[in-house]
Amino acid sequence: MRARATRLSPQPWPWVGQPRVLIEHPDESAGLALASILRQAGYAVAVCPGPEHSEHCPLTGPDGCAVAHGADVVVSSLGLERPEAREVLQALRMRRPGTPLIVEVPPGDNAAWHDVLQGCDVIASPVQPDELVARVRAVLAKSRPEPPS
Repeated sequence: MRARATRLSPQPWPWVGQPRVLIEHPDESAGLALASILRQAGYAVAVCPGPEHSEHCPLTGPDGCAVAHGADVVVSSLGLERPEAREVLQALRMRRPGTPLIVEVPPGDNAAWHDVLQGCDVIASPVQPDELVARVRAVLAKSRPEPPS
């Protein structure tokens, strides 16, 4: 099990007026790189490394997770081969059914995880910066239709 320098203590989102994106990525530098791309595009971004192997995400517990509950879209790069990652996706669907989920999946793995990915927007790994920004824009536009004029 890899050691983490600090434990995350999810807090409510401090940003207002910007769409909020939660990046779930077990690799800190990769998660921060994705966050940087989205921040440059004008989004408020939080990064979560997800649960360690055989840990449970706070989202799956009774109190939930303030960061996940406040996100307008979640980008999950936790890897579907881990049961903990699948548990996080299931908890997100149950607790936040209206929140769009973008899931990073290696090319060719969509069929293997068809049931788990239902209702998710799939993006091929490795994620390309322009594609990530375009996908976040698209799912937010779909989830927040413009009011009629």
